[in-house]
Amino acid sequence: MKSYIRPMSDGLKNLYNFSGLVVKNREDIMIHKWKKHQWFVRVLSILVIFQMAGAAFEIPLLDQNGHAKVSAAGYEVKKEQTVSPDVNYTKEQIDSGSYEQSTYVMEIGVDGPNSTIQMTYPEPFPTLDPVTTQAQSIDEEGNRVLGSINGSFFHVNQALPAYLISENQNIFNLGAVSEDANGYMSVPTAFGMTPDGRAMLGKYELDLHFEYDNESYTIDSYNRERGADEIILYTPNDRFDWTKTNEYGMEIAVSGLDKPVDSSQIKFGDTVTGEVELIKEYGDDARTKVPDDGFVLSIQGGAQAAKFEDVEEGDSISLQINNDDMWQNADYMLASGPMLVNNGEVDLKMNEDSSRASARAPRTAVGINKDGSNVYFIAVDGRQNGYSDGMTLKEFAEYIESKGIYKAINLDGGGSTTITAREPGDKLPSVINSPSDGYQRPVSSTLHAVNTAETGEPSVIKAHKEEQGKVVEGSSVDVAVDYLLDENYYPLDKSQVELSVEGGVGHMEGKTFVADQAGSGEIVASAGNATKSLPIEVVETVDRLEITPEDVKLGTGTEQSFDVQGFSDDNEKIIFNKDTATWDTEGSIGTISDNGVLQASENSAEGAVVVNINGHEYKASVSVGGVRQILDGFTSSSAWDFDAIRARGTNRISQAFEPVAAGDTSMRFEYNFATGDQGIAASYLVRNNPVEMDGRPNHIGMWVYGDGSDHWLRGKLLDGTGKTYTVSFTEEGELDWNGWKYVKAEVPDEAALPLSVHKLYVAETSEDNKDYGVLFLDKLRASYNDNDDEIDNLQEYDFVEENKEWKITFNTALRASTVTNENIYVETVSGEKVEADVTLNNAKDVVTIEEPDNGYTGNQFYKLIIKEDVESSGGADMRNPVEKVFQVD
Repeated sequence: MKSYIRPMSDGLKNLYNFSGLVVKNREDIMIHKWKKHQWFVRVLSILVIFQMAGAAFEIPLLDQNGHAKVSAAGYEVKKEQTVSPDVNYTKEQIDSGSYEQSTYVMEIGVDGPNSTIQMTYPEPFPTLDPVTTQAQSIDEEGNRVLGSINGSFFHVNQALPAYLISENQNIFNLGAVSEDANGYMSVPTAFGMTPDGRAMLGKYELDLHFEYDNESYTIDSYNRERGADEIILYTPNDRFDWTKTNEYGMEIAVSGLDKPVDSSQIKFGDTVTGEVELIKEYGDDARTKVPDDGFVLSIQGGAQAAKFEDVEEGDSISLQINNDDMWQNADYMLASGPMLVNNGEVDLKMNEDSSRASARAPRTAVGINKDGSNVYFIAVDGRQNGYSDGMTLKEFAEYIESKGIYKAINLDGGGSTTITAREPGDKLPSVINSPSDGYQRPVSSTLHAVNTAETGEPSVIKAHKEEQGKVVEGSSVDVAVDYLLDENYYPLDKSQVELSVEGGVGHMEGKTFVADQAGSGEIVASAGNATKSLPIEVVETVDRLEITPEDVKLGTGTEQSFDVQGFSDDNEKIIFNKDTATWDTEGSIGTISDNGVLQASENSAEGAVVVNINGHEYKASVSVGGVRQILDGFTSSSAWDFDAIRARGTNRISQAFEPVAAGDTSMRFEYNFATGDQGIAASYLVRNNPVEMDGRPNHIGMWVYGDGSDHWLRGKLLDGTGKTYTVSFTEEGELDWNGWKYVKAEVPDEAALPLSVHKLYVAETSEDNKDYGVLFLDKLRASYNDNDDEIDNLQEYDFVEENKEWKITFNTALRASTVTNENIYVETVSGEKVEADVTLNNAKDVVTIEEPDNGYTGNQFYKLIIKEDVESSGGADMRNPVEKVFQVD
């Protein structure tokens, strides 16, 4: 069988073929491949079905009562921040072993003369605004917002608060109560403030009654479904415009009230009167529309209905709503629920097995201490795998109890969970948690920690040197003023801060310290009575210099910045004027700029970067090009974890006859984007310990066995500063091949060394192409010379046996001196030459590449190469090299 690979020069065109000890025709090879693929598809189908079936089961860690516990297998305080003398917050990271949680607790002391909690709702009512927008709307001189948290639940479509909001005893929004313990408000609870500045939190019960024909009747509840022998009040600001009814009762619609029920015009205890507009008789199951200027009385049971059989249209009915005695003097009431903690213990007033309570979600709460002198804003993020999973209501209550909080009620959670704080130097609060939607959700109400003092005098200064270390005489260092605060930590104009030097070691030129003579002193920042001192030491000279990076390997044509650092004998950094440094190179490694940026040569070379300072020369060795670095041969499943966004999948090392490009194993990477979730989907391989590269390669590359599904193959690199860079192995939608292919991702020049591979992933942005499939990855490596030959396409290859002996037949005699293992040889996918004898027959027209001593490695790919230096006996040479890819069976 002849197999012509690439065109040669006229003298050798079509003059060779490949044959072997075991000859397989093309049909044999194709059948052999098909059988392998067919077997693989069957195994894959079984594995995929098993995985999909298993993915539906999750076994949480439960306590003896069957509840998932918030127990900290890992616990870390991530941040503690003082916002003002009365306000501070703590961010914690908790790993229970089963779930991760990111929590926030803000403590607000309200017993001081200028500290309080205020409630807001967007205007015009009802509308929705983000928490920070609502905070900004009330922040002004004498009313500074220090931190905020989202308020109670609301109905998105109408922007109406779901539950009671009262302000100055006005029934601003009556809201509703829950029908049973599966809802948040079956036991109504609220948070508020008293006129003397104390916080209050607990249950409330409204006294509702109406008067008809000089008799008073008690109303059992409001804006919920009617129960047996109950009278229910329906008001216009409920979620529904119509009553929830059945035929076992009657309904009376009243309109023309002198004051709207849900408004700032009516207070608790006021009486409003209207006329009967409509009567729905007992037995009629039609719903009744609630008048915009009135209310509906829904009366259950024949005996109850009989009391009102004489009511006629036009009759007068009066309504009165009285507040609970506990709440009659509250400045405001923000109703929400359920109760989470009472008297310092978990007291969940809701069915903990209900779908709302048992869901793992972001949560928000407000709490108080026993005497109401402290208020707590509490939040936990959720729905963010690997960062914070969220809590059930029972877990959230247990967490709050663990903080020693005396009472707490649940607020709106999920995507609404938002907590903000005013960071030092900022005038307004900013979001400190991670909302699960990726942004602040507009909400209907908000609670704010507020300081009511007027702006004061300078009290706190924070400043720092832009560089830390000793300073050489004649050199300089910049000083930055971070912020200037008054006694309540409100930011003042930083321009009033003056900088001076004590100790005679230097002077200030604006915000720059200039070193004059050796010694110790202080840079002093001052404004009014506020001061901040920064120690400074001046030295005569540098004891030691270091160039970074040192002993670095670079890819051809790459760009690398070099820096020089000074140190004292005790290894402390020394600041000096780097403008005095001159840069040069040794060897043919490239050219370097005046500020130390090397443009590497396009060819491999060895040399050094040289810096000269005050006649002293320092060097750092540099290698350009050279041998590729294998970053991961994909021999261990435990080295990589699977993660996903809007996707599912798994990973493991290849088995049996599954595809391998080189060596014994590859990484099987299964993805499934067909989850029904909207948005960009991605399946990740996450390296447990990011694998570090030598220096700065031209690119990273790997072999990928594609499935032709037109997705996007990408990766994430970490640089020396911890910054993440996203790189692409393909363009979007161009993971479009079947079989093996070598793919590359360019390494960004701006990334700081050292560089590491952190993630590999496949992504899909189109909803129309969200399918599932399997990729195989092999030989992840860093390449330092883009001129190196690569086996860029393994889609066309033959299978051979381990003891393969190659015979290459030419139809003209060859010049024997050109038939060497430098010109005709076999190499691995990684570019390593296989040691094998190359011989020429007596007729000088057949070249034999004998089998290696230990044979070829099973499942591995190889490339047979004939270089252009092979000549015919008449001196004709080859115009292009010839290559043939094969895999060992």
